[in-house]
Order: sequence, then structure tokens, then C-alpha cells
Amino acid sequence: MKILFSKNNFAGPISGADEIAVTYAVELQAAGHETAVLLVSPPAVGDPLAARLRAAGVPLATLASPAFRTSLAAGRKLAIGAMRAFSPASQMIRTRSRRLVFDLLQRYHDTCCEYLRRNRPDVLHVMTPDPGAVMLIRAAHATGVPVVYQEVGIPFHPPGFEEVYERFVSVLPLCAGIAVLSPLLADELNRVLPDLIPACVVPLISQDATNGGPPRPQSESVSFGFAARLEHLKGPLQLIEGFSIAQRVHPAMELKIAGEGSQRQQIAHMLHQMGLQKKCHLVGVYKTLKERNQFMRSIDVFVLPSLSEGTPNAIIEAMAQAKPIIATCVGGIPDVVSADEGILVPSGDARALGEAMARLARDEELRKRMGRAAREKYELVFAPKVVLPLLLEFYQRVIQHHSNGNNGAKRPLKEIEHPWSAAERCAAVRSGE
Repeated sequence: MKILFSKNNFAGPISGADEIAVTYAVELQAAGHETAVLLVSPPAVGDPLAARLRAAGVPLATLASPAFRTSLAAGRKLAIGAMRAFSPASQMIRTRSRRLVFDLLQRYHDTCCEYLRRNRPDVLHVMTPDPGAVMLIRAAHATGVPVVYQEVGIPFHPPGFEEVYERFVSVLPLCAGIAVLSPLLADELNRVLPDLIPACVVPLISQDATNGGPPRPQSESVSFGFAARLEHLKGPLQLIEGFSIAQRVHPAMELKIAGEGSQRQQIAHMLHQMGLQKKCHLVGVYKTLKERNQFMRSIDVFVLPSLSEGTPNAIIEAMAQAKPIIATCVGGIPDVVSADEGILVPSGDARALGEAMARLARDEELRKRMGRAAREKYELVFAPKVVLPLLLEFYQRVIQHHSNGNNGAKRPLKEIEHPWSAAERCAAVRSGE
């Protein structure tokens, strides 16, 4: 099977959607299928995701020139500066700049059609409602290539992007299949967009790297780890507050924060004010699988106090390393983390977060038991050997629909041996059978 994954651009090592697309492509290529990745805007020089694709022998093509990427980056910088200087007009500036970017990307429609006609993939898999997704889906439809759209978050989220999603929804009827990452997210997408074909659950894949290095050495201090963008919706400030609460009752704790973002300086200031500089370490962004695995092996517990989420890659990556999880009960996280694998707390509740951290800091046996369960959940739900058959079956039904040339009949997928693949959960693609 010839599968083409496509996005507007690589946003960098902090992008979950980028990670999912690259991992799907690499794992399918390793399984003997022909995969490629198409971006509208070229990646930055030295991009780690592009390097992973090259190492795996997965071709990476782009529609625009590096100058286009540079121009977009410069325009974005100007828009951010204007919003800061004229805060009362920030919403208008944001809306107009997004519309401008959207209009610019539509100009690559003919170039994209030419690429698709020349390469003829069996299916085009588009990730996330980014600014280029509308053009990519329209180009696939125009050239007769069956297209799959995968929502990796929650529709119409995060706040402030409603206008983007409303524009994007217009092309979803052109898709032969729609996928999401967990049953709860399928329910949410089907609820807010009831007129679309039901979404199919296709979980993300996390590569197994448990044999890639030594485990964390025994220590009296319990290490908690966070890995995400240092932005409001990921809850890093709640994390610092919760850690401060926990270490008052269990001082033998440390916190490692991997990531970068707009709240980095605020986090550093908060740590200084609380006197936690020696216990909390800002380690930056890990850019390679080796660095990611080293980070996960260096901690005892993974924490993600997000205010809004889909299905976070970092939680699955920590579970693959047999780490217990503390996370918020938002988005698709409750599908991933049960009371066996970790502790879920209300979003924005720093006290509940601190109590959960203190509980696991005190109880080594509980950490080990939850860590074993987390590893078992990974092997059952997210390992390549269990996700790839589900993904391939989804593609096959999408292609079959396309070859039958029907007009939107709703048929459920055949049930596959996967915990999330029951017919009422793993729903329909258009099929003429």
C-alpha cells in the first residue's frame, strides 16, 4: 500500500501531530508499506523529524520554497508584535493574519494536484486542521485520491481557534474517512459534528524503546517529569504550584520540566519566588528519540496537568517506559489512564495535583504497581504490532469506498482485535458494499 501523510508544516519537536504523522510513516515503512510525507512549507534546516524520516528511508517532499517558510515566520513575528503593541485590536489582527495565511496556502492547490497525479498514492492521510489542510483535502478530492482526515485533539479547541475550525469543517465531507485517537474523542467529534460520517478510532503509536538504556538508578529522591509546551493550556504553572504543595509533606522530591514556550520566564520567576530552583530543573526540549527516552528513564512519575487535551503522546511514551501517570481528567486522557495506571485530577486544581504527587512520592510499591500496569496498557493498546493492523484496515476500507464510487453510505468497519475497535466505537467510512 502507498500511503502519503501530509501537513502544512513541521511545528518542531513539541508538536504531537508531527510526532504522530512521522511515527505512523516510519512504522508502516518498516512493516513493508510504501510511505512518504508531504509538507506545504519546508522544515527548518536540521529539523529532527525530517532527520528521522531520512534515517527510516521515508521520502519527504514540500510544495513551497524555503523562502516561503521564512516569509511566513517573519509575518507571524510582525503580527505578534502588532498584537502586543495594539492589544485592543489583537483579535482583529489575529483573525486577519490567519485569513491571509489561509489564502496564501490555497495558491498551492495546483502544485499539490500535480504532485498527487505524479505520485498517485493509494490514500492521503491529512493530520490536524492546520492552515494547509483545506487545500490538501481539496487537492486530493480534485485528483481522485481517497483522503483520510485525522483529528488529533478536540474539535473547536483550543479556545481562540473556533474561526479556523469553522472554515476547515467545510471540506470534511470530501473525506472518505475521519479518524480520532480515542473513544472519548470519537464521541466528542460525533457530538459536535453529527452530520459527518462517524469518526473511527485509530490510536497513536509509540515506539518501544525500553531496551535503549539503563533504568533510573535507585535514589532517595522521587523524580517527577513533565514534557510539553510551556503554554497556558498545558498547565505548567499549576504543576509548579502542585509540586510546591507536595514537597512540603514529602521534601525528597525533584521535578524535571522538558519543553519551551511563552511561559518559560514566568515559570523560572515562580520557582525563584518559591525557593524551588534547586528542586526543579528546566531541561529544554528533547529533539531525538534517544533524548526523549533518556528523559523518560530519568524520572519516576510522569505528570501532565493540561487544561485541554486530545491524547497526549508524552503520556503514552511514559507508559511505554513503565512510568505511573498523574494527569488531568480532560479530553481523551481518561481513555488512556485508569486508576490502575495512575491518578487523574480535575484540571486547574493545584491542590489535588499536589496531593496526588505526594501520594506517589510516599508509596514506592504503588509507583511500581502503576508502572507495571502502564506498561501493560501500552503493549495492549499503543504498541506498533496492535495499532498497525487497525490503521491498515481503516485505509483498506477507505480505498474500497473510493473505488466503489458511492455517495456517503454509512457502514461500520469490520471489528478488529483491538480494545478500542468495537463497531460502536470504531465507526464508519463511506462504503458502497
